[in-house]
Amino acid sequence: MNIDVSSFETLESQGKNQNYNFVQVSLGYMKQMRHLARKNPLAHEILYYLVEHMGRTTNAVVVSYFTLCEVMEVSRPTIGRAIKVLKDDNWIDAVKIGNTTAYCVNARVFWQAARNQKKYAIFQATIIASESEQNSSYPRKAKEKLTYIPILESL
Repeated sequence: MNIDVSSFETLESQGKNQNYNFVQVSLGYMKQMRHLARKNPLAHEILYYLVEHMGRTTNAVVVSYFTLCEVMEVSRPTIGRAIKVLKDDNWIDAVKIGNTTAYCVNARVFWQAARNQKKYAIFQATIIASESEQNSSYPRKAKEKLTYIPILESL
């Protein structure tokens, strides 16, 4: 296999610091990751997609089933089965937020920031929204400037 190292050098030079484009993985889970890859390749792919997009200090991503279906090019029931495997095997946890779900990647397996930055229960997430999930006026509205909304303060 030939690997184009120039793309790695470009990615590294774009980072704000040395570890900007890195995700750390616990060696203790490598055997389980290989097992997941054999057991359910789609679940394995979704896990890596979530890791690729998770928040730097929170390991969380908000993404709809619709968007996952679009990205993975599979049906909703297929995504549902893969997500169930990931939850049942403790690779991810799911937090409901109204009609949406935030997926939290197991921080014992994957992390980006130093582990001592994970002391607090502050919830942030990377939110992935697909253009195809928006209403029909979205392309036109996306080009419009937003109206300034003043912030009211109580006296």
